[in-house]
Amino acid sequence: MWMNEGKMIFVVDAMYGNLATKLRLLGYDSLYFADIDDDKILQIAKDEDRILLTNDVALVKRALKQNVRTVQITKKDEVEQILEINQRYNIGKCVVAGNNSRCPLCNGTLHKIQKDLIVTQVPEGVLKQTNEFWNCISCKKLYWEGTHIRNLQKFVSKLNELL
Repeated sequence: MWMNEGKMIFVVDAMYGNLATKLRLLGYDSLYFADIDDDKILQIAKDEDRILLTNDVALVKRALKQNVRTVQITKKDEVEQILEINQRYNIGKCVVAGNNSRCPLCNGTLHKIQKDLIVTQVPEGVLKQTNEFWNCISCKKLYWEGTHIRNLQKFVSKLNELL
């Protein structure tokens, strides 16, 4: 099964850490390793039926011979990279929200957590301004919608205009 909760799942080549992070924030299960050899990434893609994202022409050819779905990334801009994925596999409109996103660090699932359970782990100013928090079930990192979300929302708006 290549869908995860109705979404495509990916394995992202080592050159595309920022793309993997964006895909995770958009809610896509996206494995990424800073250092992985071609045989290993192909095996993961094949075993887990993930879509391989790479710009390595030789790796794309090997993947296709093994019936591994792939997208050859040719653009430098992350919006354009996601548009390349969309051309091949229609991903539709994108949303960034705590209940939709995955952990940008480890790809784990985020779960809403009650504010009173994390008061000692979050800066006081954040506690005063924010009521919704999420934690990663894998790495335990805490998240909230801070100022960085505004920049990400601009990215998503630009992307959605083009999708």
